[in-house]
Amino acid sequence: VVLSRRVSRFFRRRCLHGTAGTSEALRGLSYKEKTFLNENGYLVVKNFSSKDNCERLKGRINSLIDDFDPSSSTSVFTTHDSKRDYEDQYFIKSGNKIRFFWEEDAFDNDGTTLQYPKRDCINKVGHALHVYDDVFREYCMKLEPIARDIGMQDPVPLQSMYICKSPRTGGAVGPHQDSTFLYTDPPSVHGLWLSVDSADTENGCLWVIPGSQSTPIQNRFVRSEDEENNKTALKMVDFDKNLDELSTEGGVAVPTEAGDLVILHGQLVHWSDKNSSGNSRHALMLHLVDGSCKYAETNWLQYDDGTQAFPRFSDLAKRHNTA
Repeated sequence: VVLSRRVSRFFRRRCLHGTAGTSEALRGLSYKEKTFLNENGYLVVKNFSSKDNCERLKGRINSLIDDFDPSSSTSVFTTHDSKRDYEDQYFIKSGNKIRFFWEEDAFDNDGTTLQYPKRDCINKVGHALHVYDDVFREYCMKLEPIARDIGMQDPVPLQSMYICKSPRTGGAVGPHQDSTFLYTDPPSVHGLWLSVDSADTENGCLWVIPGSQSTPIQNRFVRSEDEENNKTALKMVDFDKNLDELSTEGGVAVPTEAGDLVILHGQLVHWSDKNSSGNSRHALMLHLVDGSCKYAETNWLQYDDGTQAFPRFSDLAKRHNTA
């Protein structure tokens, strides 16, 4: 299935005005920034978003978490293959919803009692904040010029995740490539990671291997349909694998201030360590793919009605204007 092309230019070179009276001018990438991104596979855009806007995003996620009933799900998010629940329907059907995922150490031995305050036990919230929440949608709409300057003909804001990485519970995320999870032919995914809190090596900043975007996509995280039992599961399969595992050799830390935006090529090897500090490391990630490329029907992220009606930026704008 090739995603249909609907080009949106409505918000280019304009200001977006938020419901709280905030406004930030849209911006794209300079020639120097695009050159660095192409050569290194990542780029830090300093002061992309204001500190006030970061506080607004943080306040909104805290409000959503406070309203979340912890008894409604025990879905734990982990990047460790041996601990991952490949049949977790709450996760599998989260592509077009706002759902909450716990840290590995969230629960006591009984599996139901939280060991820490609820806010500190949430790993992330996803995967459609940009579609269904006004505050997050407003911010994500500002990313269209960046998407086009990356080189996308028809940018599709596919997946949003708010990552909490709280003190005590914020776990490590091992080395990986985003194309493993959101594959297109040809590969097109890019991650736009907003540092909502300042991040350093103590509270779990990003690490990258500059230039590693030339690494072949090693694995793919795909759906596996059990038609006999009418059930969907997930599995990790080899793809263009030429390494026993992704190495962290040559990695460099990417410390950021609140409001900095980190752009990550889909094949760039990157990771983050656990939060060993007393400070949170909140971040908001929006993954984009190019709608002119073929989105794999076996990708884990599909809308649960069986369609690939993923929104364009123009769709976000229409929804925002009628909210």
